Amino acid sequence: MSDETRLRGIALIALVGLFVSVYLLLYHMGFYGALLCGPGSCEVVQASKYARFLGQPLALWGTLWYGGVLVVAFLGLGPASGRRWLDVLLALAATGGLLFSIYLTSIELFILHAVCMWCVISAVLTVLLFGLARPWRMLQRA
Repeated sequence: MSDETRLRGIALIALVGLFVSVYLLLYHMGFYGALLCGPGSCEVVQASKYARFLGQPLALWGTLWYGGVLVVAFLGLGPASGRRWLDVLLALAATGGLLFSIYLTSIELFILHAVCMWCVISAVLTVLLFGLARPWRMLQRA
């Protein structure tokens, strides 16, 4: 897979994640009475004390994270010179996002005993971003 194709994939996945996060952020801000939820317990998860991090809704952090990944992916689609720092930044963001997603999924499964469809979608998107960011390649280049 070419770097351009990989970065376009990252941008597309980040855009979908951004839409999910903005939807959840609007819910937290009171724009919706009820959360659209398929199978799962979205309301239980979103109303829990774990739906906030450092005093802010997780949806805000998700919006910032997905937005940041999207911007970095777009920057990577520019001229090829000096792109290594973008690859490192994407690798770090993807690794951090994956670890945080594992933490949040563990809370859903083992503490809340409830699963939010939107959280699962975000977790899957994060795994896909991690796969496309290929942080293990940073170790090979070092």
